Amino acid sequence: MGTGVYLDSRADIYVVPDEQSYELLTQGKGRIVEFSSAFYSSLNHRIYIRSADQILSNYSGIIMHEYTHWLLDEILRKAPLWFHEGMATQQGNQLGLDRYYYYIRERFWGNKMDLIKLAENYPQHPADWDLYYITSYYAVQYMKDKDPQAWKDFWEIVSKNYRMGKKTIFSEAFHNAYHIDLWQFNQDFAAFSKRQAYVYIFTGLGTFILILMPFILIYAHIKQRKKMKSLPDIDFPEETTEDEDENYY
Repeated sequence: MGTGVYLDSRADIYVVPDEQSYELLTQGKGRIVEFSSAFYSSLNHRIYIRSADQILSNYSGIIMHEYTHWLLDEILRKAPLWFHEGMATQQGNQLGLDRYYYYIRERFWGNKMDLIKLAENYPQHPADWDLYYITSYYAVQYMKDKDPQAWKDFWEIVSKNYRMGKKTIFSEAFHNAYHIDLWQFNQDFAAFSKRQAYVYIFTGLGTFILILMPFILIYAHIKQRKKMKSLPDIDFPEETTEDEDENYY
């Protein structure tokens, strides 16, 4: 519904009943697939997912993630991997606040993902997988926010081509909608994500202040008590009788 592209076909979803069967299916498909909870096979246009007893949380989100891969494969040609994973992560609602803090922290320390270099392949090291998914998520979000009208135009091109019975070449639709190429988009996104890294400084500073707040209050209380004790005693005047105290100001 968000894209405006409605398919006539349905996705095949196969639930894999046990861990041994899933291991047989994922052998030779790469380590990131072997360690996954589900995957989409573009070879036979089918989604495979572990049974519910093997996945502890967000089962529907995982299905939506893989369904998005299937949908994009049905309507686009040569879509970069970051776009696939960014869209799938968004639709699967798989980005929590903790992963956002992780992202801005890594950007603050200079760790980044190049969208051009990783347009077709996942990072080799498993330690980089999480950052790749998060970066892909924000690349798609930047694509939306950078130019909302261009985002709408992009999907109108895709929808028109689908109604004509053909898939859309991603780079062509992107250029026609945004009037820049993917290399320039990567440069723009790199600059944008670098600015996001400064959020980490303010977040860290705010957290540090919150940690120190109890100690600051205790110190202020002790200092106030010492100040009160150092004040000299004051002799109050004797109370007057009711007859003498008749005027009020």
